[in-house]
Amino acid sequence: MTSVLTIVLLVTVSFSMTALSNEQLINGLNERATRDGLTGLLNRTAFLELAAKQIDRLHTAGSVSTVILADLDHFKALNDGHGHAAGDAAIQAFAAACQASVRHTDLVGRYGGEEFIILLPGANPESAEIITALISRRLAAAQAPGGIPFPTVSYGIASSTIAGAELGRMIEEADTALYQAKALGRNRVVRAGSGP
Repeated sequence: MTSVLTIVLLVTVSFSMTALSNEQLINGLNERATRDGLTGLLNRTAFLELAAKQIDRLHTAGSVSTVILADLDHFKALNDGHGHAAGDAAIQAFAAACQASVRHTDLVGRYGGEEFIILLPGANPESAEIITALISRRLAAAQAPGGIPFPTVSYGIASSTIAGAELGRMIEEADTALYQAKALGRNRVVRAGSGP
């Protein structure tokens, strides 16, 4: 009787360990599919999917949302002058500054290269400007490797009210504002629809 009970117990434990191992594998694959490997932020695809759902939900409820596009200024010069390790450190420091500055309900993603995107559900452009200032202060205070200063950041902001609560249009508006920020000398925030 003891032998049968031991065998049953071993089989049960074996199946439990296999199930746990499979669950961990699936969770790991899901993490790799949705997160940027360098920063741990949402990757572009995952961000766009989650943000579109959030904006639709908020729009249906009559609430506003705001998108921020951020671009590290003179990033190519940092990479060319100090190497890719310095560029990677700047990207990681900016990602950390973003994560430390936003609410747990906000979405932060790496949009591509040195560009980042943030969705602030329920927040207006004024709140977005406060967040960008906080992110920039945190980045400026971050310890850079080898004493190399981290780059400044330019931001473009667009709210769902100006873009009809459509994520694609919000991103276009924020991108236009971002280019204005760069044209005005970088290291600044421009809101969509605010004029040159």
